[in-house]
Amino acid sequence: MVNDNIINTVSDTIQNNMENENIINTVSDAIQDNIDIVEKAGLSDRLRMDFQYLLYDVYWGEIFLIILFLLIGFILDQKFNIKKPREWFLACNFLIFQRSCSVLAFYIPYIDLLNTLIPAIQEKHPFLVRLVMPNFIVDSMEFIQLIPFLSFVYIAITYGLLIRYRKPEDRFIRFNIMYSIIIISLTGIFQELYFDTMKNIIKIPEDKAEISLLLYLVWMGMVYGPCFANAFLGRYTSNTFIREAVEIHLGRDGVDFVWWDRRGDENDKRPPRKPRKPRKPRK
Repeated sequence: MVNDNIINTVSDTIQNNMENENIINTVSDAIQDNIDIVEKAGLSDRLRMDFQYLLYDVYWGEIFLIILFLLIGFILDQKFNIKKPREWFLACNFLIFQRSCSVLAFYIPYIDLLNTLIPAIQEKHPFLVRLVMPNFIVDSMEFIQLIPFLSFVYIAITYGLLIRYRKPEDRFIRFNIMYSIIIISLTGIFQELYFDTMKNIIKIPEDKAEISLLLYLVWMGMVYGPCFANAFLGRYTSNTFIREAVEIHLGRDGVDFVWWDRRGDENDKRPPRKPRKPRKPRK
């Protein structure tokens, strides 16, 4: 009898605990539903406020002045045929576009390198990691980590579409894109050696952090630092071997294309080759 009472007491206690858990789950679900409703309401309020700001808080006088300024510029351009300001404006925009695209060509290979080295560095050098990784780089790393076979996807898009069909037409941009393809290909070999070494040879976390930091500095000093600097300043690499390898993939831009001077003196160029005359059809 005593054992039966104990068993009944234990079973009642278990049943009460299960009921309490069900109540807690129900309450937590209700709280979560309320939180979702509040968040949706807050989001709708923010969207409504942004929409109201877009419609009502912009002064119509400012819009009128912008339209008037554009209208006056159009009238003056039609009347006096202003060429120099227009040419300067287009040249400035093209320069910004060229340098920006050239720098961005190395962005994904650089993020791929960070994905390889940063996990080992951040355990012992968190301040340094924060210094070289602002928020937009962190967001880019989180997004790129979701893409499987990143190197294959990047090469397929850049080489299969941009380089093959010569888009964009500016050769300096395509040069940097092709250069980044070579870098990300070499990065794949480096990653295999790096992970194999860290897994089988180096076991101490401190040693992994120091070696990874040293490799990061080597890559920045020898590869990505000069690449970003040359792309921003509009200069080609001074390494003749790399430039030759890149130029071979780019090919010639038309029959009048003048190949770069292999001796390093870009001012000494050969005259453009005359286009061939079409052959006469045989009678």
